[in-house]
Amino acid sequence: PKGIRPLSPVQRVYLKGRNFDPDPLERLWRVQGIGLASKLAWRLFIPIYYRGEVVSWTTRSIVDDGVRYLSAKPSEEALPHKQLLFGEDYIRHTIIVVEGPLDCMAIGPGAVATFGLGFSRSQIKKMVRYARRIIVFDSEFKAQQRAKQLCSLLTTFPGKTYRVELDAE
Repeated sequence: PKGIRPLSPVQRVYLKGRNFDPDPLERLWRVQGIGLASKLAWRLFIPIYYRGEVVSWTTRSIVDDGVRYLSAKPSEEALPHKQLLFGEDYIRHTIIVVEGPLDCMAIGPGAVATFGLGFSRSQIKKMVRYARRIIVFDSEFKAQQRAKQLCSLLTTFPGKTYRVELDAE
């Protein structure tokens, strides 16, 4: 998308308000900002890497009303983001699965995101490659139902699958 630039002071304040240090997000995850002059105004730009290459992107609104995440259209992706796990390049032997990229960044390397409550067959195939899989979806009822479904699917494969239910948002 147009208008990508370094994080603005407003975007940095938003991240700090969510208990993030913006500097590591810029360095490790390469998060940038999108300013006013775009249809994606006032969003964080989050590139999606696969094997070290940017293959897609998503954005996160810094205004908490409306649509939180808007992602690349199929014509804008080298690989469909719903076939990938955000953060997969940083995984070794244990995988912590969360819903969104910011959740993933909050945990750090070792966590991956499915880009929402839905998960694809391709994402499941990637998850089962790891001996330990820890599913940590949001505490809402619907999210926990999806976490249980994902765990049920993953437990049929070799390795261990755990579901962690947090008692806070």
